[in-house]
Amino acid sequence: MKALLVNPWICDFAAYDLWLKPYGLLRAGTVLRDWGWSIDLVDFLDRRDPELPAYLSRPLPRNEPFGRGKFPKVPVEKPKAVAAVERPYFRYGLPRELARKRLGEKARPDLILLGTTMTYWYPGYFQTLKLAGEFFPGVPVILGGLYPRLCPVHARARSGAEIVLTGGGRGELAAAIAGLGFPPPPPPDGDEVVPAYDLLRDRSALAVRTGLGCPHACSYCAAPLLEPELRRRKPETVAAEVAGYRDRYGTTDIAFYDNALLFDSGNHLDRILGLLIRSGVGLRFHTPNGLHARFLTARTAELMKETGFVEPRLSLESAGEDRQERTGGKVSNRDLVRALGLLEAAGFQRREVIVYLMIGLPGQALKEAERDIRFVNSLGASVSLAAYSPIPGTPDYLRLVREGEIPEDLDPVWQNNTVFPARRGLFPLEAIRGLRELAGRLNRELVKTDRMTPADR
Repeated sequence: MKALLVNPWICDFAAYDLWLKPYGLLRAGTVLRDWGWSIDLVDFLDRRDPELPAYLSRPLPRNEPFGRGKFPKVPVEKPKAVAAVERPYFRYGLPRELARKRLGEKARPDLILLGTTMTYWYPGYFQTLKLAGEFFPGVPVILGGLYPRLCPVHARARSGAEIVLTGGGRGELAAAIAGLGFPPPPPPDGDEVVPAYDLLRDRSALAVRTGLGCPHACSYCAAPLLEPELRRRKPETVAAEVAGYRDRYGTTDIAFYDNALLFDSGNHLDRILGLLIRSGVGLRFHTPNGLHARFLTARTAELMKETGFVEPRLSLESAGEDRQERTGGKVSNRDLVRALGLLEAAGFQRREVIVYLMIGLPGQALKEAERDIRFVNSLGASVSLAAYSPIPGTPDYLRLVREGEIPEDLDPVWQNNTVFPARRGLFPLEAIRGLRELAGRLNRELVKTDRMTPADR
């Protein structure tokens, strides 16, 4: 039995590869392989496809440091729900003809699995499904990932997939396979499932999760819905996995996908990093999800520096103390100041540390967002802005529904953090652009000041 894994296009106003790997899809591939299936992959987001330059009308976006970078893109028609938004809309990933070629190279599978992430990228998922259906008519499709888990009604009604997975376990996948008439898979054997990264063309930068769940329940975050139980993998298993990628694939960069990497670090992350030091690290580590400043210890900061963490990212979201409490009390300004001091003492420059701030939060005003940016800048840290997007089922989403600001069945394209704050009228697109320009200018000034001599200052 053959299964074809498909990592779909992204359709959005903006998209960037910040260590975006088809993690869940490739884990499902490992499970299928363990059940005796042969698996293959078509990656519509493969920025390293060797034939890309021949299919592009403009130069290939350059690869940026540490495995990040821009996707190639083409303009496409906007979904009707956001047709009035005055921003261009794109499809990101392989050009259509190259995607067709890659599908045409594959033998007809018995089953197609399509993975998803952001809910508002669903137009790209649907376009991918349509194209795959043209090449492999009649082959059943299983749709999984974050989109169907958060928007199950929309996914079932609109995607066209035979099976829509709304959970996240092997049991649901096994039931789906059996329901399609394939031999029932054997019972699960252990909890460890690592992604089938051997299917990727480029393995220089990979993603790792050391556990699931989060001890906090922030009002804007889906983690409590998706991972209600905090579960941690054994440090020895994680360290062996990371070292294996380095030794087997020559991987140089690892992005931790955890929601709570620093929680109980003395019994978890510190042990993982200590084991990697003993094996000879030779890697760089990244934290795209943001770290909990409250949980950072001096020992963890020292280990992060010793093992090669680059531009550690801390989550603040808001510098308003009232808002911090209302959204869950995850972190305080005092926690941030303390964490920056620990990282600096461990050898990081403050401007290296990136602090996430959210703009467009329910009830937030433009002046509050600007104040937050200037506060982080005053501490010597760099700012990264993340525009708020409403995630179905979260307390903030339900509040917006109750207050009549959004319909309960809001089209998922409006869950897009690029445009949702503008939809509410409080953060027009030009104002968001102004905030991003302010953050960028202040970040650049930090670099400039850092390079000045004492006499220049």
